Formats: sequence, structure tokens, C-alpha cells
Amino acid sequence: MIARFPTMPEGGPAPRARRKPMLWPALLGAALVAGCASNPVKPPPPPPPPPLSSLTVAPKADTVNVGSNVTLVATAKDTLGVVLGNVSLTWTSSNTAVATVGSSGTVHGYSEGVARIYVSGGGQIDSADVAVITQRGWFMQQSRISTDLNGVYFLPDRRTGWAVGAAGKILHTSDAGQTWSSQTSNTTFNLNSVWFTDSNNGWAVGATGLILATTDGGQTWGQITSNASETLFDVYFASRDTGWVVGAVGVILRTFDRGASWIRTTPTGFDLNSISFSGTMDGWAVGNGGVILGTHDRGLSWFIVQPAVTGQNLFAVWRYSESHALGGGVSGTAVGTANSPTDTTKWVLDNAGASNNLLGVAFADSSVGYAVGYNSGGTAIILRTDDRGFSWQSEPAGTSFRLKDVFFLDDRNGWIVGRGGVILHTTSGGLP
Repeated sequence: MIARFPTMPEGGPAPRARRKPMLWPALLGAALVAGCASNPVKPPPPPPPPPLSSLTVAPKADTVNVGSNVTLVATAKDTLGVVLGNVSLTWTSSNTAVATVGSSGTVHGYSEGVARIYVSGGGQIDSADVAVITQRGWFMQQSRISTDLNGVYFLPDRRTGWAVGAAGKILHTSDAGQTWSSQTSNTTFNLNSVWFTDSNNGWAVGATGLILATTDGGQTWGQITSNASETLFDVYFASRDTGWVVGAVGVILRTFDRGASWIRTTPTGFDLNSISFSGTMDGWAVGNGGVILGTHDRGLSWFIVQPAVTGQNLFAVWRYSESHALGGGVSGTAVGTANSPTDTTKWVLDNAGASNNLLGVAFADSSVGYAVGYNSGGTAIILRTDDRGFSWQSEPAGTSFRLKDVFFLDDRNGWIVGRGGVILHTTSGGLP
């Protein structure tokens, strides 16, 4: 057999195939670099804060305007009682919609309300309350309606409130009244008063025996049977279950089952315009002809205060405590319970100016009270008393519309509503 060999190309032997360069050292280097990048060397953690014997923040309460700052100071002491100057502390706010706080304790006010500021570290914690305010005195809030408003109510959080008025109007706010929005009432009847027992459960009352109720903060309102056809002027709840409504020709409705049923009584023939309780047992109702009714048994029975302290129509009453109550009416009529805890049924007559008609009253604390309404010229009035109604001073209203109702949560925060959709607010007790 003849052996065959590949034919060599002309001109010399075939060139050798070129060997590819070895890439593994480069790939290995890249992998090492990548590994270093994904697993950098971490610095050691900071040392834990030293144990503290106490941590205090000052001041315990402060105020700041919207858009401004205030700085809280925290003082930390070690177990020997020595003040430490370089301690890692954590600052937090209970409501960042109202105020935020930085790592050094500087609080920034965002919107009106109260935020609790906490500082913690070394096993200790302390807090302070910061109130964020808009401005001093009374100032207008934008309701964006021209409908008359007759009643107003706010929850203790100082941010959540409702106002009701003519033609079934219901307004709601969740930012202390900086913005108000309408809620659907499903009625065109006038609403005169509103009350909430918490953020979900509320009632509004008005013409022709109308009682509206909500269990979802007013997102939906429904009409409930009231056993009354008379106009209802005021509603008050002393607890989640126990409440009262008063109205024309002396009608009083009471409920002890959260409004599921109402019991009717008529202890007088005069229109009853307002009602207020101290706790669930002791209450006052006032009305036309100067009538004042009292109860000490949840409204199971009522007595008429005799002798009558006035014959003038009374439109409002506010009971701050068992022994302190304030009422107001036409021609500057101001009535109050005598300063005697042993006799809570004795009322005295004072005068807030004969030209003034008082449609709403409220206590801000045990001594300071407010009355709103209009004067003989039809212009709005705001009156303040610092001695439970014995003397009164005028505060600028900033509007000419008649004012219908006033509501205070404490000695600083109050709201007033009135004709033409007027809403006034103060965070300074009305003081400039």
C-alpha cells in the first residue's frame, strides 16, 4: 500500500494554527476585584451608648408657628449622676404631619396640632408636647361655602372637627380647619347641632325631628327614628352610649344605647335651645322665657329652677363641672351657677351688654368662658370672661356676619361658626 501524505502548498509548509492567548489570569483578577467591591471591609460598629441613670427633655411644653422651628434640649446623666455631653440619642415625633424633629432636637412645625416629641437612649426615654399654631387672635378659616353654619364640634386631638348648617350642610376637617370638605348628609333640612363621641361615631340634629348618625366619621350619614317631629336645636353626648337632644315646645330625647332608641319627655312647654352635662348624671337645659331645667339622674326626671332668674330667652348653656355652668341669651342676658359646690341649683343673673344677643357660649377652663352672637346693629360679637361670667370683654371678630356657635377644647384652641359659612379659629384663646 502506498502511503499518502497531505499535499503541501506551494511555496513551503502550511503555517501553524495561531494559539489563542490564555485569559484565565485576567479573569481571575477581575473576579478578585469584583469580590472586593461586593464585600467591602466594614468599619467596626460604634460603641454602645453608656448606661444612663436619667434622661430629661426641656421644656416639657412649647409652641411653634407653622413653618418655624423650636429646639428642645435633652440632658443625660450617667449612673454617677454626671451630665454627659456626647451621648447618641434618638428623637422621634408622634405625629409627623404636625411636626418633625431632627437628630439634635430641633422641631419643625408643619401643620396645626400637637405632637409629642420623644428622646431616648441608654435605656431611658422622656418626652415633651409641642403645639403648632397658625397665628394669634381670631382668624378666618376658608369654608368655601356661603351657607349658614349653626353648630361646630372638635375632637380632643385638636385636628378633627365637623360643622353643620342650613340645607343639610356638613363640613369636615382633619387638619384643625386649615382645609374643610363637604360630607353628604342625604337631607336638605337645616341642621342645628353636631356631636361626636370618637372619630367614628357622631350625631347631627335639625328640623322636623331629624337625627342623623354616622359610624364612619361622616363618610356616610343615615337618618334614625327620633320619636319627635319638632325642630331639634341641640345634641349632647356624655359618653359613647348616653346622650340627649332638646328642641321646640320643650321636647327632650334621651338615649342610653348609643342612639339605637330614644325616649321622649316634655317637662316644659317652652322651646329648649341648648343642653349640657357634667358626666352622665348632672345636666342643664335652657330655653325661651328664661326657663332653666336641671337633672341629677341622667334625665329620667327634670326640675325647673325656681324662682326664675330671667324672663329673657336663653339660647345657650355650657356646663364645665358639677358646680360651674354658664348660659346666654337675648339683650346681653348672662346666667351662671353660683360659686358654691354645696348648692349647684342656684343661678345668678349677670349682664354682658344690653345691646348684645348671645347665641353660643363655651367654657375654656374653670374660669374663662366665651359668648358669641350679634349686637343691635346685626354685627358679630365675641365676648370673653375671666371670672365665670361676672364681667365681659370684647374680642375682635374680623367679620360682620352673625355668629351662631362656639366650641373650645382648652384655654387656647377654639372655633366659631356663623352666617355665610363663616368659620373663625384661635390658638391663643383669642388673645392677640
